[in-house]
Amino acid sequence: MFITRESEIISLMPTARWKKPEQLKGYLEEEERVALEPLLGTPLYEYLCEEYERLIGVYGDITSSTITPTKKAKDDPEVPYVDVTEIHENTRRKDAHVPCAICEDTFSEVPDKDMVTICLLRICQRIEFYKMLSHKAGLLAVSFNEGGGMNVVSADGYDPASDKDRDEARKDAFMSAGRAVDDLLIYLETDAKGKKYFTELWQQADAYYLHKDLLFQTARILNEYLDIKGDRMAYVALVRDIRFCQNTYLKPRIGSKLLKAVVEFENDGAASQDDRITESRYNEIMTELAVLLRTALAFYVESRKVEIGPKQEKLARRDSMTDAQQAMAMACQYIEENLDDLGDAAVGTPIYNAIRTREEQAAKDAASVQAACDRRRKEACETSRKKLFTAFPATHRIPEYK
Repeated sequence: MFITRESEIISLMPTARWKKPEQLKGYLEEEERVALEPLLGTPLYEYLCEEYERLIGVYGDITSSTITPTKKAKDDPEVPYVDVTEIHENTRRKDAHVPCAICEDTFSEVPDKDMVTICLLRICQRIEFYKMLSHKAGLLAVSFNEGGGMNVVSADGYDPASDKDRDEARKDAFMSAGRAVDDLLIYLETDAKGKKYFTELWQQADAYYLHKDLLFQTARILNEYLDIKGDRMAYVALVRDIRFCQNTYLKPRIGSKLLKAVVEFENDGAASQDDRITESRYNEIMTELAVLLRTALAFYVESRKVEIGPKQEKLARRDSMTDAQQAMAMACQYIEENLDDLGDAAVGTPIYNAIRTREEQAAKDAASVQAACDRRRKEACETSRKKLFTAFPATHRIPEYK
């Protein structure tokens, strides 16, 4: 569990007065299992649980009152706005006076790995606490007593919260939890593009940001084609639909070989294996083809996203499927027009085979037509010869046998 101290609760909710965090253990563990572990994946979640215990043992407390980054966050929209800095040269606050188990110097620098892990744990604490508060506010407001049923919980020195206040608290907690989830994914993405402290563990989670087997590898790319408001959790929720549509609608039409070539090109910029095709021409075709396929895929995903319900939703679903089919037809037409320039990537694909089959059939049809023409011409010549031969008088005919 990532929240075990009163100071951690106060850092998340300054107005809170909860001196026994262990009383919240059941609620917090539930949110960790339901909301947090799926985002981190079991390997990373278990690793962070161990790290939390170790860091608490080393620093006594991991809130900002004890360990505070000394440099401002990078001016980067992908860096979370809370508890994230350049991890280098981060030092412990000199007025904290917390014993350091790393070395004898009380004010020594916090190691980079510890600082990064502490920042990640703080974001995890926000998720589980605000999720818990948004889901359990009603239960926390009442008491279940033996023989007395349910009673309202109150505290000396505080006025009871109204229904409106509780609703506002739930709403604010829900929004804070949503922002924390997005911050968590951004933080792990940033790490995966940099130091890769957590990448090996995190990539086993469903929420791993980079899906190299898909045309929409990241939330940012998907947002260019499908309006998800930049919400990474929306991307996570759509990954299964994206994979289903890609394998069900795109792969049978263009073939797994060509689809794999396009995905690899978008991931690594892979070059053509055919020496006859220039690299610039291949890159140009692959880039355009990726746009067309992603457009079709986005419409297919959109057609699945709308649940069957009211009439307008049925119409939206139907229109999205129509747009998807049109976009797919455009992609297939583009492949046909540039088949030779796609080189080996297109050989053996359904479109390639269909075109070659049509060409072979056209050649056979042309040969049949030519053979029929030759046969008719020969028959006409034979008929003309016989007529010419029988038109002469019998005395001028050349006997066939003497």
